[in-house]
Amino acid sequence: MTDRQRVVELLTQTFAWRDTPVGVFADLSGWWRDPELLGMLGPALAGLHADRPDTPRPTVVAGIETRGLVLGPLTAQHLGVGFVEVRKEYRIAGEGQRDGDDPMLRGRTPPEYQDGGLTLIAPRRLFGPQDRVLLVDEWIESGAQANAVRRMVAETGADWAGVAVIVDACEPRVRERLGVRGLVADTELPG
Repeated sequence: MTDRQRVVELLTQTFAWRDTPVGVFADLSGWWRDPELLGMLGPALAGLHADRPDTPRPTVVAGIETRGLVLGPLTAQHLGVGFVEVRKEYRIAGEGQRDGDDPMLRGRTPPEYQDGGLTLIAPRRLFGPQDRVLLVDEWIESGAQANAVRRMVAETGADWAGVAVIVDACEPRVRERLGVRGLVADTELPG
């Protein structure tokens, strides 16, 4: 069994759908509890784009809160590069721009995303024209957040390396446009 096959096996074994009063949600808590899987996630996500010898390696990994802040550093460490956290603006109490503050990049999702859209932010100084940015997250469906981050990256002159996710639930056109690669498809998950 290859490392990739073992990762997929562990992902599916430790995943569950949970019924709640507001609907069904994906319970990923088993992924974080399994030390073998946790140790394999960074290398596995980094490897999703490694088979492209015609393209330079990423120079930085970005991750969107919340789970991108767990997976991004694991992936960045394996690649030997730095990590940039991308925050959801509404979660940063008192965030504002004062004279001398580090300017923030902002990327907005469409209004239909999460009933009104979402603004993502990251410090502008952490991306530059010399960078090649790989976005890491646990799940992608519409691609709205990834597209917002891609626009932020482009604003700095950095190159987009693509998206590495655990679960790919997006449509082929989104996958192609954003360079999405996943460890498993949502259709491979149990239940």
